[in-house]
Parts: sequence; structure tokens; C-alpha cells
Amino acid sequence: MNTARGILIDAKLDLNDTRLRVRLDTLPDKLRRRLASTIGRLTNELLHKVEAREPVRTGRLRRLTQAYVDDNRIKNFVRGRVRVLRSRRHNTAAAAGALEYGSTGKKFAVRGYSRRGARVGGYQRVGGITEMRFLRGPAAAMLPKARAELRRLLQDL
Repeated sequence: MNTARGILIDAKLDLNDTRLRVRLDTLPDKLRRRLASTIGRLTNELLHKVEAREPVRTGRLRRLTQAYVDDNRIKNFVRGRVRVLRSRRHNTAAAAGALEYGSTGKKFAVRGYSRRGARVGGYQRVGGITEMRFLRGPAAAMLPKARAELRRLLQDL
């Protein structure tokens, strides 16, 4: 608990292996701006680390990986996120999930499709993608630094 110019601030840090969330009962504008700035810098740093670990074949995954800072005054939070967006033509978010978390070695059916005028019949495909942790790995590695910077920011009020 800190007191900043007569305003009582009750802060709670929620931590797990890949997330750091700061909850504040009241969020003065000066603190909100400082939090948004710090979280924005940390989020952009995380984006660069994620992009460095992403697999690159066509570059589509890297183009769809974006960093966001959400400053919600109504719900009283500031958060930074790095996400893989969906593509209109390709289900890139699902492919990114398979690369991030891996897949089992189970067989699954692939429906028939047309490619360049030729018809390809349905077939069985075997999964077995090894997880790459290009999102969770950098997030977990940055967690101690983010935790320390946010604690320092709250203590300096």
C-alpha cells in the first residue's frame, strides 16, 4: 500500500509463469500514464523477443504478430499483450497455436481440395509437431524483469 499525494493506492500483483497483472483499486492519471509507458516499453521488448524466436518460412506469422497496450479506464487496468492475429485467407492463429503448443502424433483426416485446377482427394495425416514456445518462452523469461520494473514504479510514487 502506497500513498501518493493523499491518494490511497492498494496494489496487488498476480503472477504465474507467463503473466504479470497489476490490479489497483484506484488509478490516478499520472500513475496510469507511467504504467502505460512502462508496460508499452516492456510489451515492445517482448514483441521483438517473440519475433526472434518465431519460425520463419513465408514471413506470414511474423507479419501477423502484434503488440498491444490496453488502457481501460472503466475497468481500471493497463495491460500489454503480444498476439498472433487471424488472417482472412489463412487460419494463422490456429497454426501459431499448433507451433506454440505442439500437437500429438494422432492421425486426422484431411478433406479433399483443389489446387491449381487439380483435384486432391482426402487423406490421413499424422500430427506430431514439437512445441516451440516462441510466445510463452520469452514471456516467462521477461517476467522477473517486468515484475521488478512495475514494483519499482509503484514504490517510487
